[in-house]
Amino acid sequence: MIVVEHLKRILEVPKLLTGKVSSVLLSCLFLTGCAYDSFHYSDLDPYSSQPSGAKVQKVPSNGVHRVKSGETLFSIAFSYGLDYRNVADINGIDSPYVIYPNQKIRLSGTPKPRSVASSSSSTTASKAVTKNSKAKVNSSTKPVSTVKVPDKKVSDWRWPVSGSVIKSFSNAGVSSKGIDIRGKEAEHVKAAADGVVVYAGNGLIGYGNLVIVKHSDVYLSAYAYNERILVKEKQTVRVGDSLAVIGGKGSERPMLHFEVRRDGQPIDPLKVLPKQ
Repeated sequence: MIVVEHLKRILEVPKLLTGKVSSVLLSCLFLTGCAYDSFHYSDLDPYSSQPSGAKVQKVPSNGVHRVKSGETLFSIAFSYGLDYRNVADINGIDSPYVIYPNQKIRLSGTPKPRSVASSSSSTTASKAVTKNSKAKVNSSTKPVSTVKVPDKKVSDWRWPVSGSVIKSFSNAGVSSKGIDIRGKEAEHVKAAADGVVVYAGNGLIGYGNLVIVKHSDVYLSAYAYNERILVKEKQTVRVGDSLAVIGGKGSERPMLHFEVRRDGQPIDPLKVLPKQ
């Protein structure tokens, strides 16, 4: 209204503005308003730039993964669709699976005798820390993760959120290895079974805020695209405990991407979850 009143005063000035000039001014004002609307992005979905789907990464051509700050042995194996036990054996890493930033993790190969492999792994990790002591990621010798895996069998599976499946499991190619479940706004994502949190972060490409829970030597579950994570690594959880606040990807909200791995391999979660 202030702008309109100001414009009226300008147009009342005689001899300075003709009808044609007034029309030009009105047109400019209209175009300016349109331009403002065109470049006003405050209402855009902040999650619309996330990757379109969770994917299993291809193993690098050299078969080696260099550990980044925040990663765990479980998250590394998970991202490549591998069994963490095999990765641990290949690299001679014993429970509680201590790894260090910048350490080289071999993703394929023949496991060496434990005594030799453990010594080799410890030496490699020590050299990596010493060599890169000036780097920020290796500012200390604190390990990335030391997680003890639960040893009991999974006896009770429950749905992480209550809702319908909007995307089914597919084992084709490297696409999504889980299911997408429609949830409710601000709903809490629950642990599908007893276990321990072995990863809680957003370092895996295509998974957003991700929580990985280890239930036994065999089973592992993953909860992706969360709005907010409520647990920390090494935290023991019981079935039904809250892990995160449901989020989503792009316009698919609220939604949870849920995966189950058996011996490192993705399986259809519907094979273990009870019927709704």
